[in-house]
Amino acid sequence: MGKILVTYDSGYGATAVAAETIAETLTEKGLRVDLRPVGLEDLSGYDVLFLGSPIRLGQCTPRIKRFLKKNLTALTCMRVAFFFTCMSVTNDELAQELPLYIDPSFSGPNKPHARIKLMENNHTVSYYLKHFLKFVPGVTPIGIAFFNGRLSTEKLIPVHRLIMWFAMFSLPEIENGDFLNPVAIGSWTKSLFCRMKDA
Repeated sequence: MGKILVTYDSGYGATAVAAETIAETLTEKGLRVDLRPVGLEDLSGYDVLFLGSPIRLGQCTPRIKRFLKKNLTALTCMRVAFFFTCMSVTNDELAQELPLYIDPSFSGPNKPHARIKLMENNHTVSYYLKHFLKFVPGVTPIGIAFFNGRLSTEKLIPVHRLIMWFAMFSLPEIENGDFLNPVAIGSWTKSLFCRMKDA
C-alpha cells in the first residue's frame, strides 16, 4: 500500500482532532501517513486520501470545495475517504448504496425519510451529501463517515453563534459539549484499512 494523505479543514478544532486520530490509527498499522491542513495542491506520490471537513449550514467549508475543484482529476485515480464532523445527523436511508458510517454516539441516527421533519431534513445524510457529492463527480469513495463533534457557543464568531442558537432551538439534541468519539473514529479507520489492503 502506498503513501496516505490525511488532510482537513477545521474551524474550531474538532475536525483536526478527528484527522489526528485517523492518522495515528493508520500509523499504528505501519502505514506511511502525512497529516496536514487542507491546501496541498500536488497529490502526486499519494495513493490514498482521507479528507475531512466540519459541516456548516449543511455543507463542507469553502477551503474543502476549492481543494476538490483543483484536485478532481487526481482524486478519480486515488482511493478516497471523506469524513465530516457535525452536531446532528440523521440517516434517512436515501443513500444506502454509499459506504456510510455514522458515529453511534449520535442520538437516534436512523429514521425513515417519511418521518423526517422540516428542520431535521437539513441535518440528514442525504441533505449533506446532496451538496457535497456534486463537487466530486467520478469519484467513488471507499468510505464516508459522519462523526459527532463538539460545541461551545461562547467561542463561536457572532454569525456562527446565531446559527447554532437557531439550530439548538429547533433540534434539542444539539447541545454544548465535547462529543468527539475517538473510539468510533478509530473503528471506522481500521475498517477502511482492511478495504485498502483488499483493493
